[in-house]
Amino acid sequence: MGKIVEINKSKTISYKDDIIEYFEEVDSISKKEDYQNIIDKIKNAKSTVRVASTSYIDEKILDAIHENLEINAYMILKDFTKADKTVKRFDERRVAIIREVDELANNFILIDNIAYLFINPLDEEKNIPLYFDESKASDLEFVFNYYFWNRASKEKLINEISKVIESPFPPFGLRKQKCINVIKSSDEEYVSLYIPRDKKFNNILDKKTSSKYFSDDLSVPLYLNENNFTVGLFEINETFVITNSWKLKKNKLEDIDSNLEIIPRKESWLNSIKIEESREISLNEITSPSIESMENQEPYEYPREDYVNEIIYTWTVVPPHKPKNAKKSSLYNEHKVYEDKKKKWEEENEERKESLNEKKKVLSGLNKSDKKYEEKLSKLKSEIKKLEEKINQKENISKPKYELPKVGVLYETNETYFLEIKTLNELKEAKEYLKHFKENFKITV
Repeated sequence: MGKIVEINKSKTISYKDDIIEYFEEVDSISKKEDYQNIIDKIKNAKSTVRVASTSYIDEKILDAIHENLEINAYMILKDFTKADKTVKRFDERRVAIIREVDELANNFILIDNIAYLFINPLDEEKNIPLYFDESKASDLEFVFNYYFWNRASKEKLINEISKVIESPFPPFGLRKQKCINVIKSSDEEYVSLYIPRDKKFNNILDKKTSSKYFSDDLSVPLYLNENNFTVGLFEINETFVITNSWKLKKNKLEDIDSNLEIIPRKESWLNSIKIEESREISLNEITSPSIESMENQEPYEYPREDYVNEIIYTWTVVPPHKPKNAKKSSLYNEHKVYEDKKKKWEEENEERKESLNEKKKVLSGLNKSDKKYEEKLSKLKSEIKKLEEKINQKENISKPKYELPKVGVLYETNETYFLEIKTLNELKEAKEYLKHFKENFKITV
């Protein structure tokens, strides 16, 4: 069995069944245009220009009103403060009667007996105008008069802002009209919903609507049915089409063409992406808690990447290693001291045995006729007895607590022993050695 080395692992996880909401482009043709046609009409107007705006008004439109001194100018603004730059354009040099109507939600211009309804606020450089001839402009004229005379809170005439002048007409309410009607809200269910390409309108997409879109052409939501549409608080009994749009869809990842540019609903709406078929993610190296568990060691988690059908996760499993503060075990020194003492004791015992043999030889050769025979005999026997007792005495050397391992090298910290091995065939022997330990013990590489 070979050397214990790191293992390269991989796992493929499929996310094909994940369902996402996303926008798919329908068309990119814009219907927005500049105000040149309207400006020309204002310059050539004969009698009156009336403007209703939820914002300040584009300077080019105001310039045209200033240029045509033959016409009377009337304006309705939603908020004098927010439209301050428009309010300040009119004074004794160019008079306009301007009134503030907080409930105003639409933008339109009446030029003599024709009118233009704008989808977006009039502070934009380009807009989507809807032309109304004389037969339909009367609806907008009625609405303008209703707001101007009945719903205004204050007015500016020349240089002064004050309360509105009392209407010379009896109060009148809204009425059912043929083309344009003012509604209270746009909460009813529609066939199609279009919102601006701005995530602040995202929640509107939760309304019950068959088809939902966003469009670069819009600054306000637009609600469409087959024969009418709603913008602001106007319900217009005409058909209307938005061409520049992306449609909201919902599908499994695997059912979305990977060549298709999409915009996920939950992400930024400024950039498009493509669904990826596959992606490889390299994970951090994992240190296995044991050599035996290396083969089955998996990451704590598999990080999710959106908009990918399948992800191949790769990682490296490394065997456990001793900590940097581990030192070669003191057991080796204990065994060395023990062996040195044992060797010394054995050497000294050999010397005692040699001395014993010598004394026994002397004892057997004693001459009984020697005057000091008894004295020498007694002395030799005493010395022999002491030597024999010493030789037969058990060695008084303490053995180390544990044996040294037969494989690997043993290291230790204050808390744990680490047996460092190199090959798998040493693992069995190391595990056997482990059984004798009562302290914390780990096998490392």
